[in-house]
Amino acid sequence: MSRSVIPPSEGGGFLPKYGAAVATPMVKRRQLNRNERWFFVPFAKALLYTFTRMFKRKITRQYPEQKLEAGASFHGLPVLVEKDDGSPRCVACGLCEFVCPPRAIDIVPGEIDNEIERAPKEFVIDMLRCIECSYCEEVCPEEAIVMSKDYELVGRKREDFVWDLPKLLRTQESLRDRLEFVRKTYRRWDENAEIAPPPSGVFRDPAWAGRERPNEGH
Repeated sequence: MSRSVIPPSEGGGFLPKYGAAVATPMVKRRQLNRNERWFFVPFAKALLYTFTRMFKRKITRQYPEQKLEAGASFHGLPVLVEKDDGSPRCVACGLCEFVCPPRAIDIVPGEIDNEIERAPKEFVIDMLRCIECSYCEEVCPEEAIVMSKDYELVGRKREDFVWDLPKLLRTQESLRDRLEFVRKTYRRWDENAEIAPPPSGVFRDPAWAGRERPNEGH
């Protein structure tokens, strides 16, 4: 059975049509000098670079001695806001559980004396699965779940990272900065708001990028 060939090369002979043009290409290697072979000069340069940097001002945070001072916009671990009586604001609507991309939230709704509200019988967040995207915070109609300033997550076994209601509840006072920041986002269409769009009319919401106003039917 004959093979498909290409025209002969300058050196003569035929090459396979789908074969490499050069079967064993020659690689020209540069000859190393004595310093490069003994590695003395590169080693000395590396040591000199290291020692000259040892006495300069440190530009990195010395963690854990120096903690991060997180602001209100920081996306930390999600927590639940509790009322003055110690009960959670959550009404167990399930929106945060539905919108969570990694499915880290699990809610078991329960009934309370108030006929128009419910409360979670169980509320669990798997912090190892949470990606701190703040989707749960955006969809919550009760301001019941917010992103805290906590970012340290330590445990000895997997169960330590599965937080239930007692671990998730935080007082309103400790979350006041974040709650005020979240409330500002409600006014994203208000031209007089602090985070109003620029005069050009391009809104920050990605859903309306490049548009002057959202659709009326939205």
